[in-house]
Amino acid sequence: MLDKIVFFLHVVRCNSVTDAAKQYGISPSAGSRWLTELEENMGVSLVKRTTRKITPTQAGKLLFKQFSHINNQITDAINEIKNLGNDDIGTIRIASTPLFAKHFLSQIIGEYISENPTINFVVIETAFEVDNVHDVDFAIRANATYRGFQNKDSLLVKRSLFSEPLKACCSPSYIKRYGEPIIPHDLKKHLCLFATTLVGGNKWIFEQNGEYNSVQIPRSVEVDDSEILKNIALAGGGIAYLPYSLIKQDLQEDRLVTVLNNYVSSEFELSLYYKPRKYMPVRCANFKDYLLQRVKEINLDR
Repeated sequence: MLDKIVFFLHVVRCNSVTDAAKQYGISPSAGSRWLTELEENMGVSLVKRTTRKITPTQAGKLLFKQFSHINNQITDAINEIKNLGNDDIGTIRIASTPLFAKHFLSQIIGEYISENPTINFVVIETAFEVDNVHDVDFAIRANATYRGFQNKDSLLVKRSLFSEPLKACCSPSYIKRYGEPIIPHDLKKHLCLFATTLVGGNKWIFEQNGEYNSVQIPRSVEVDDSEILKNIALAGGGIAYLPYSLIKQDLQEDRLVTVLNNYVSSEFELSLYYKPRKYMPVRCANFKDYLLQRVKEINLDR
């Protein structure tokens, strides 16, 4: 029965029996049967099934709340026992924002496994909230920060990797066609490109002489990948709010231009998150130290 409850936790997190079964390593038909047997055993309906997704009932929400905590404790206890062997071997699972995965993580992992062939990696590219990412050792996520910004409370440990200015930018052809915004409020009349889960979403913040201008920009294009936003801006599709290093070469070659230059923009911050552990696996501790050091070195060379 405990196996079926743990599977039920996966179902709630995935909103899908098929996806949960894939994570748990069983067939979808077996997963559906397990869920039905668990409901019959408990005498209550645990989920509402529709053609699009599965959502927990009130009883299901209570079961999920109670057993998520217990399951995490069991997982941590098992990991601590496994770590007593002190072996630098096994799999490291990382959830990373696409921008970091392409420009940093791929190089760092390549270097690391060439020297540590007993380590395996699973990389999940995702821009979603770290606290919603389960079953990973590390998560790397981007945020927009500004003076006075406060992170939301989290049970995860946060280590800042680096930060750099965000720049509002567009192509010269866009300005010829639509004009240039002079003050942040002008953005409401423009085509704006943004990512809900990255760099502030559709709320852009600019500072001038200690005063903050918060602009709820119109939803023209939404994509959770900064490089796709840049490509749309290059094609004249609108104004994007992007990390300086991503657009530096395009600015130098006049393919993009910055706007609202009289204002101080927010900062683009990339951070490493992981669960606090009394005994972090050796493989994870060693890679964490290597990752932090290499990000610092790569940034100095940029």
